[in-house]
Amino acid sequence: MKYKVTQNFEVPLNQLLQAREDRYKHLDKFPDLKNVTLIEEKRDGNKIFQKRKIDLGASLPPILATALSEPCLMEDSIFYTDTNTHEFKLYPPEKENVVTITGTSVYKATDDSKSERSYDVEVKSKVLFIAPAIELAIEGIHKHSLEKDMASIRKFLEL
Repeated sequence: MKYKVTQNFEVPLNQLLQAREDRYKHLDKFPDLKNVTLIEEKRDGNKIFQKRKIDLGASLPPILATALSEPCLMEDSIFYTDTNTHEFKLYPPEKENVVTITGTSVYKATDDSKSERSYDVEVKSKVLFIAPAIELAIEGIHKHSLEKDMASIRKFLEL
């Protein structure tokens, strides 16, 4: 299952990029981000590599509860600072056959005072018979998390 999401911000691109990076340094101000734990981060030239753990808690759909040993997803990502492109993969620990979310988000200026980030995402499941239901459930959760993420950036920017 593939989908696209575009989010617009009423700030220049440099402010959006700064907010993207800095908000995780101020988690006390963003309770919606407390379910995300940064496990590892390293920089190499124009690349920022991150590994995060995302606790799904109560948002875990019942269709997935029995398939996962732990209600969380791991995220492996690379952010390319030269192109403002973020490549990511989310998956349950040791259960990539249950579901994977892969995608790319691109941050760009739409004019001098506005910017956007656009997502191209694919959700895949290999669970026999119920894969479409899993993909649909995860798409809903992921889109909701993107909305919460956008809200946290806007709050950080005080928009």
